[in-house]
Amino acid sequence: MDYTACYYRLIERARHRTLVGYIERHHVRPRCLGGSDSSRNIVEVTPEEHYVAHQLMVKMYPGVTKLATAAVWMAIRCSGNKAYGWLKRRNAERE
Repeated sequence: MDYTACYYRLIERARHRTLVGYIERHHVRPRCLGGSDSSRNIVEVTPEEHYVAHQLMVKMYPGVTKLATAAVWMAIRCSGNKAYGWLKRRNAERE
């Protein structure tokens, strides 16, 4: 599977739409790989897409410990991207 192609399809889809409801901000190029906080490097994604994006980045950059750590922290919360999305939306309703 071409993880890089999957990742950039997800990013392009995010760049060309407007989400309604709960969203998360994702760094296209992670800060640990030299990415910035500029608006050009950040896309709005659903929590499910955010979870998948981090899983893909771990596959793309297997030697980058910080990416793996971020993915682990997301995975600790739940057992998959659908559960992660449900939990994040549920928590956002309480705020």
